[in-house]
Amino acid sequence: MGRTLKRVPMDFDWPQGKIWPGYMVSFETLIEEYYQKESSKARECLEVQFGKLMGCPIETLEGTDSRYVKWTFLEPPTGEGYQLWETTSEGSPSSPVFKTLDELCTWCEENATTFASHTATAAEWKKMLSEDFVHHQEGNAIFL
Repeated sequence: MGRTLKRVPMDFDWPQGKIWPGYMVSFETLIEEYYQKESSKARECLEVQFGKLMGCPIETLEGTDSRYVKWTFLEPPTGEGYQLWETTSEGSPSSPVFKTLDELCTWCEENATTFASHTATAAEWKKMLSEDFVHHQEGNAIFL
């Protein structure tokens, strides 16, 4: 799907349109320069430390003392606020955080699209976000 509702803290201030790093956890990408300069044992230790920092589980290879990071996607923190997120790329906020779903839906009516350049009313947004099925329909065709 291209759009979804997330419940985040009211003071969640991750920039709109900036990919949430928990959806692109990649040790090699995030610290590539340092990674390339170190030996394989140092890289393994650094990766484990970085994995711990990111909250990923650390596992040990059976029969060895080698540890590895079980990379996982990390959702943004949960809270009382309502926020529209895009899921076409890795995932990023596409609206401010609102106190109520109705406030978010009113904002979406004026500022968000359901698919391509198609829009929806606040009532349509509320129904779609409540059902977690944001779409645009033309006759029998449904666009996600």
